[in-house]
Amino acid sequence: MWLIDCGLDAIEWRRTIVVYSSALAPIILTIYLLLKNKMKRWIALTLISSFLIAAFGWEIWVNYGLVDGDLVNARRSAAMSCAIPMNINWLVNSLADMGIVWLGIILVYMIFPKMAEDYQVFNWSFLFIFFIWFMGQNFLVEAVIYHNQVGGDASLSWAPLMPFGPYYNPTLISFGTRDITLQSQSAWLIGTFLFYFISIYFYKRTKGK
Repeated sequence: MWLIDCGLDAIEWRRTIVVYSSALAPIILTIYLLLKNKMKRWIALTLISSFLIAAFGWEIWVNYGLVDGDLVNARRSAAMSCAIPMNINWLVNSLADMGIVWLGIILVYMIFPKMAEDYQVFNWSFLFIFFIWFMGQNFLVEAVIYHNQVGGDASLSWAPLMPFGPYYNPTLISFGTRDITLQSQSAWLIGTFLFYFISIYFYKRTKGK
């Protein structure tokens, strides 16, 4: 197995397992629901759209440092670059982003089961759940999992959903030597509204089926 030959330390092993697990989880759940004929069309359309938005909205740009940014391999160890090759890094991250959107929808249905019966109607409570979940998980990712890749001296590319790019990137919160910055949070801040409205659109279009 190539991972064994990458020379990962304990922390890098944990990060690698988290990244691949996060990418595989929505795929496995999707296959299961399809086999059980329980996959709703509006969910499927929302997830496909979410994957494309994440990939082309920021993941590909940040991965390859397309506009005034560093390649992902320049922002991490050789071992991590071996474990998660650059040319699939954007893919696994986009799949994980798709799963995050899906879990946001699941949380809405868990917390507000009755109100969710009228999901097609804009609801501030639903938007609040999306906001807390999206921003909370991204804070955790930046502070714990990817702090070397997106924080500190790392230079991230401009991207459509990171409109300020590396040009205006103030620190929002600091945890010791780890900073939470505007640029890395902006994608999910914008995404909160984008993903929610897209899910409403597909719910209406398919009549919740």
